[in-house]
Amino acid sequence: MSKQNLDSRVFSLASNLFGFGNTTEKKSIQETIATAIATTLQTENRIMAVYPAIVVEAFAITMDKYRKYISAYNFKTNAENEQIEKHNADVRSFLRENQLNEVQKEFAKVFFYKSKSLKPREYNDNADAFMKDYGLILEKKKIQTVKYATELVFQNLLHLYNSQLMKRNEQYMKLRVTTIRPIEEFKINSFLVTELKRKGISSLDLCTKTVRNHRQRLEECGVFVEYVFKGQNRPVEVHINAEILTVLDLKTSKLITTENQQLTSENEKELPDNNENTRTDLNECQMNENVKNISHFDKEFPSVTPSYLFFTGTPASKLQNSTEVAVAKSVKVSETLSEKLQNLIIHPQELAVNLANKEYNNYKPIDTRYLFKEAYSGTMLKEDFRELVIQDFFKSISKIYKNTTPFAGSWKKAIALYMQNKWIAFTGEAFNKAAIVDDIQQMRWRAEWARKWFIKNDFPPLFPYEYFDMTRKTSKEVGFEYTKAKWGEHLQGKAKYEALKKKQEANAVRRKEAINHAKKCENEVNRFFKNKITMPQLFDYVEKNLPAEYLEKLPQMIEKKSLKINEKVSYVDNDFAQYDFSEF
Repeated sequence: MSKQNLDSRVFSLASNLFGFGNTTEKKSIQETIATAIATTLQTENRIMAVYPAIVVEAFAITMDKYRKYISAYNFKTNAENEQIEKHNADVRSFLRENQLNEVQKEFAKVFFYKSKSLKPREYNDNADAFMKDYGLILEKKKIQTVKYATELVFQNLLHLYNSQLMKRNEQYMKLRVTTIRPIEEFKINSFLVTELKRKGISSLDLCTKTVRNHRQRLEECGVFVEYVFKGQNRPVEVHINAEILTVLDLKTSKLITTENQQLTSENEKELPDNNENTRTDLNECQMNENVKNISHFDKEFPSVTPSYLFFTGTPASKLQNSTEVAVAKSVKVSETLSEKLQNLIIHPQELAVNLANKEYNNYKPIDTRYLFKEAYSGTMLKEDFRELVIQDFFKSISKIYKNTTPFAGSWKKAIALYMQNKWIAFTGEAFNKAAIVDDIQQMRWRAEWARKWFIKNDFPPLFPYEYFDMTRKTSKEVGFEYTKAKWGEHLQGKAKYEALKKKQEANAVRRKEAINHAKKCENEVNRFFKNKITMPQLFDYVEKNLPAEYLEKLPQMIEKKSLKINEKVSYVDNDFAQYDFSEF
């Protein structure tokens, strides 16, 4: 039984990546990884090297070849321009001596519209084809020569290309890859050219549009070939003409050109073309933010006012006629929120009696939304609003006296004490309604804390006048003012909780990101070992889409993955070796 009968995926991976066609001649990890990175970018005129670099002598030779190439190109272009100028002169002479018919005029307009964006040589070729059918009626475009300024841009582009090659060489050196391979494409980012500096001074005082114009001129003249556009937000990819480019192979310390490079059959390997775009579109991962902490003022108030804001009216059955019912209903509908709140204020004596009679033991405070609305858009006087809030507070806190019987006089004194001192300035004027409403949450929290404290400790409260004495501020005096300290502690605890909550949320986000990054990196490494992407594509993906530490750990990840596959294939070989297949 031969190895071809094994699982096809296992055997293909073993034979292609690790050279297990002959198990007695197993390659090292370095050689197996090197074999996998060969790519279909290899062509007959592509420079081949292990660690290519454009430094010192290689840079000088490349620039010398560039100047010779441009000189020959400009000479040829000038000769073409002379022929173009002669042609244009003939066209102008023909147009002076002849009048164009309507067909020639209309078709000439269509040609200009369709061909205006073409490059000069392509435009001139189309013009020649057009004039064979419609006569000598079109002038050709003059072809621009390559100027000296383009040479300066090309020098800076070479510097960037060398930086790109050296960065990739560093990655391959970590992997100990020593197999010769085609030189990779040059990824041109015009912005990086404008940012190049020498000793803190810009190398070229150009804008990105000017750099793109020079790049296009180099494409037209053939210095840049195999142009690939991958989107406006990604760099364009080109190759430098092999007749011009010279590189230094850092592995052999030899200068490499297409003329002197020698390829052997051992170094040549064809693999399927893998041009998949593995870049993750980060714009799809963006999430919409939730709007939090909406103010009370932005909330919509219910169209129906709660029943506790209304007074019980005379039953309809007791009314003398339907006219009185209609009048009563119309008055009730027209009553505003400010008027309803105003009607809730009662005389202090009546309030004290009601408190003493325990009529508010199940009282529900006024909805803060109505108080906020009144504070910022109501018509109540600030003195009346202050009295309303004080009375609402005493009705709410009366629950702590469920099991005691304070007299109405003590309640009246406590109410008068608050009316004389609470929310009132030194001038005797009441605070504005906005300042009062801001304190309502604090007062209600303190009242609830006091109620729970008395229940927990089974301790009877002092009489109202003594309990609400504003000089009782310590815990031993058992006064309501001490609850201010508890409110402060509550705010501190709330702040700590919010900080802890934010920290936990941030840690959760970081954990999820770390898990996602690890999964993405693992997936791309697996795709590489399945021959779905090349090593340059793997490094590019990790560099652009994952944190920097993943790029540093990538060589170790590849090496560990290759060892696992090595062990797996070796196990399959040993498992089949224990059987005797001679009978077959």
